[in-house]
Amino acid sequence: MMNNFDRSYVDFTSRSKISLKQPSSFRSEILKGLSLKNKKIPCKYLYDENGIKIFNEISKLEEYYQTRTELYILKNYAKEILSKTNNKNSLIYLGGCSALKAEPLLQAGKQIKYYFPVDISKKHLVKNSKKVAKKYKYMQVKPVVYDFSENVEFPNIVNGKGNILFFPGSTIGNFSEKKAKGLLRSLAKISNREVDLVIGIDLKKDKTVLENAYNDKKGVTEKFTLNLLKRINRELAGNIDTNHFRHVAKYNEKRGCIEVFIESLKGQSIKISNRKFCIKKSEKIHIEDCYKYDENQFKKIAALSGWKKIKSWKDPNKNFSVFLLRS
Repeated sequence: MMNNFDRSYVDFTSRSKISLKQPSSFRSEILKGLSLKNKKIPCKYLYDENGIKIFNEISKLEEYYQTRTELYILKNYAKEILSKTNNKNSLIYLGGCSALKAEPLLQAGKQIKYYFPVDISKKHLVKNSKKVAKKYKYMQVKPVVYDFSENVEFPNIVNGKGNILFFPGSTIGNFSEKKAKGLLRSLAKISNREVDLVIGIDLKKDKTVLENAYNDKKGVTEKFTLNLLKRINRELAGNIDTNHFRHVAKYNEKRGCIEVFIESLKGQSIKISNRKFCIKKSEKIHIEDCYKYDENQFKKIAALSGWKKIKSWKDPNKNFSVFLLRS
């Protein structure tokens, strides 16, 4: 038995646990999004069990530099990063379904005594949290089931000498600048004490490099995107033929982001939960935006959101940056 694994994990998606804004349901958001003139589906729904497996394949692709580059930075600078956190010993990992990127920080001495991975996928979160508890027996591990993309006003769940928020993967890039500022402001207020934030940022670079990262030769990214339609079929009684759609990802230089769509290859009607939707040929369903920043641009956004930069670290090719911010 692992005494350091808290089996009474916090589940903020249940009304019986705590009174907070509740996450929208998959069904309601799909039906609402496809009813709009400019159709859209939130990118968080890409990550069902199958989607997570496919994304793990993406992270190993030659074109997808983000995962290996961020890991390079974390592995090489974890000790230095922690040395600048004033001995804070509680790590809250936003999107911490897998501990892969947290490992360099967890392994860098024994500074981290409390580990709180936060994710909406309960099954994977609890499973991977048990692995962390087994490996680091001196560490208290408590998974938190929560959709922080909708509301980060959860109470201070942490004990110890202070909180380090860990937000890797350039996940902040999935939010518009306005929403990113709102999220960062909320994160700065999770405790009445000083909070540190270790956050990964995908830097602006050559358009071809960016577009290749989201359009790999093997078609794994397309498989990942179209899995969303298969999920709709599985969970919402859909009748979508995925062969009649394709994945589209292009860099919008004016907006500074990769725009990801599912495009219809023909005029067609689909049925989801007994609701009919007509989709025109070449009509696009917006799935995801992935904003890219330069360092000064993100530093300014962070400052306007209540954070000051302590330091940042980059890979030799300057493709990616990890910031340490303080509230």
